[in-house]
Amino acid sequence: MFSRYGLDSEVKHRYPFQISGGMARRVLVATAAIGKADLVIADEPTSSLNPELIAETLNHLRELATAGKGVILITHDLEAALQIANKIAVFYAGTTVEITYRDNFTQGNLHHPYTQALWRSLPQNDFIPVPGAQPNPDALPTGCLFGDRCSRVTDDCLKARPQLRQIQYAFVRCIHAEG
Repeated sequence: MFSRYGLDSEVKHRYPFQISGGMARRVLVATAAIGKADLVIADEPTSSLNPELIAETLNHLRELATAGKGVILITHDLEAALQIANKIAVFYAGTTVEITYRDNFTQGNLHHPYTQALWRSLPQNDFIPVPGAQPNPDALPTGCLFGDRCSRVTDDCLKARPQLRQIQYAFVRCIHAEG
């Protein structure tokens, strides 16, 4: 399995502090691939990897899912998630703002203003940055967490945090989202 991830067999005799971050990620993915766990939680498994190893790692995670294992991919790399995920959960300020199927991204069927802005910020899309910054975790607003950056914000948005509700085949935390 190590050779499949471009690792020398002697790596198995090294301590974590003796290998690079990229090597450590490959060791973890290799371990998940041969393990018997029913659920694999992969937190940023592709950071520090070259494009070839990213593709390989994502393919292995997809193979695990196809084999019936649950795979949760935690990543800032939306492109990576879109390559292998069935569903995508988008978080903002530590809170889920939208859960939707992967195809909704490519079809432009996104409901939450942050998810839409995130999609538009990608280089192959409009490459438009989202102005402002996320709120401080120690001083979260009472209402919508995205309210101070949202073009659709109203007084109702600022009164209480919106509940996650179903719209078509997605779950969205926005009072203005429509199907």
